Amino acid sequence: MKKCLLTLLLLVTVMTAQAEWLAVESAIQQHGETHYFDSQVVQKNGQLRKVWLLSSYDDRQIGGYHAVKSLYEIDCSNNKARSITMLLYPDKKAAEAVIGAHHEESQEWFSFARNSIFQNISEIICAS
Repeated sequence: MKKCLLTLLLLVTVMTAQAEWLAVESAIQQHGETHYFDSQVVQKNGQLRKVWLLSSYDDRQIGGYHAVKSLYEIDCSNNKARSITMLLYPDKKAAEAVIGAHHEESQEWFSFARNSIFQNISEIICAS
């Protein structure tokens, strides 16, 4: 388990250095939160895409974090997504050390609403 977590953290460190975070907006976005996705590191497997989403919050959230980097898998054919990994950061830019992590590939897919962050991201990453 420790080896898996260490590998994951090293991967995230390398990915952070190469990330090109693009802002993404949503009609249902809450005040005080900003969302970005990494347009450079999109893994493709048929109609499935894996993409990193960075959510930054003006106010510290319960759990002591200001930002969350999440790896999601998006099903381009069915407009669904599922969470794979979540990393919590104490700063809004997710540049400091990880203060919490959750890695468990969800078996539950969720549908995303029109004009949601996931809809906007999927339109970009599923087009190619």
